[in-house]
Amino acid sequence: MHDLINEIKLRPISQVILKYLMDHREPVDAETIWLDVKANGATFSIGSIYGHLKRMEDAGIIAKVPKTDRKALYQYISSNA
Repeated sequence: MHDLINEIKLRPISQVILKYLMDHREPVDAETIWLDVKANGATFSIGSIYGHLKRMEDAGIIAKVPKTDRKALYQYISSNA
């Protein structure tokens, strides 16, 4: 993961989100990410989570998976896939 972070120069919040998504291989929604990282002491707002998810999606690091209830799920895209 450190090579990926250095290569794309992720901000600390994006590093936390990316690590979370790498550790939780199933697609997850932004609110769940926010609640879990908040429970572990992070002070990021839900808006910041959404913004960084969008940037990482645009960079091709993660994928956004739409759901029928209009809540998007996010998943890490493995470079080994």
